[in-house]
Amino acid sequence: MSRLLSHFESMKPAVFRLRFWHRYLGLVAILPLLLVSLSGMLLVYKKPLIQLLVTQQAELPKEYSLAHIAKQLDDIAQLAQTQGAVRIKAPNRQEPYWTITDSEQSHQLFAIDTLAPYQTNLWLLKTLEFVHHLHTELLLNKTGQTILLISAILSLLLLIAGIWLWWPGRRGFRWRFIKPWPIKLKMVLQFHRHSGIVAAPILAIILLTATIMMWQKQIAPLLPTLPSHTIAQTEASTQPLSAKQAMRLAQSQLPDSWPTYIRLPEGENDTYRFRYRLPGEWHPNGRTSVNVDPHTGKMELTQRADQLPWQYQLINQIYPLHSGYGINGLYQLLILLGGWSLAWISLTGLLSYLKQEGWLTSNNRQLK
Repeated sequence: MSRLLSHFESMKPAVFRLRFWHRYLGLVAILPLLLVSLSGMLLVYKKPLIQLLVTQQAELPKEYSLAHIAKQLDDIAQLAQTQGAVRIKAPNRQEPYWTITDSEQSHQLFAIDTLAPYQTNLWLLKTLEFVHHLHTELLLNKTGQTILLISAILSLLLLIAGIWLWWPGRRGFRWRFIKPWPIKLKMVLQFHRHSGIVAAPILAIILLTATIMMWQKQIAPLLPTLPSHTIAQTEASTQPLSAKQAMRLAQSQLPDSWPTYIRLPEGENDTYRFRYRLPGEWHPNGRTSVNVDPHTGKMELTQRADQLPWQYQLINQIYPLHSGYGINGLYQLLILLGGWSLAWISLTGLLSYLKQEGWLTSNNRQLK
């Protein structure tokens, strides 16, 4: 027993140092964490909100097929070029409408039956665009992405340190400290600890995937780009291929797939680019692409996402694991709760610090 107590006493300075760094690194990361957690919670259900308020519960007809997409593509491409759009998104079950996106990342939605633009509650689209920029770059472009990368790394360290600090007192865990209300200010640290340990698994997924995505944007891809496969088109053509014709060529290489993003020839990038989602693929936008040269018909194919080495397949799951898109409703709900937990843990951590520094007093009263 004496030897155990001696060992515990020797650990105290290390624990105190860890608690010190946990507290002050948390203060450094708290503002970005609050912003991304609150904005992320709204983005989790972005698509249902759009269907409810903008597209008025639009649904993809059961008979809607790749042939319908090809038939409408030339018309939607003309609309996109007229409005200076750089990208088209084809309809799918979750988004039963055409979407065109301009260089400012503003979106317009078009009905699949008439190609008429949706005009109801467009404020929601503008709000979601603002929230998306806030979530992905803090409205600061590259600077914001750098801040988010640093914050994500710090958050992973904080999560590990928090589990380490919680572990010695694990026998004192009580479920009543998980519910957010009502709370007493004097017990706010208990809410911070208990909520943190319950949310730790989903927070680990959210923070790790966020770190990897921001690292790939700011530093470098974790894996080298795999070579594409080129196919020469032998049929002679005197006129550049239309979007419809280019899509038919691309679809011939991936007949079992559904098109998602379509980029039109523009400037130096004088090719069509079609992105596809394979059957059963988690990623909602797919990770397989076909480039089509409109002048020669030559095609350049990336390797099918379901035939990639496991390391690449794992990297391709980062976005759906982070956002919940493309997996299922239960996982999406967990991501929502994870975002709420991140905001709650950040807030209770801040309140605990302010209380400890004497800037808040509880007087044994509940927060109301």
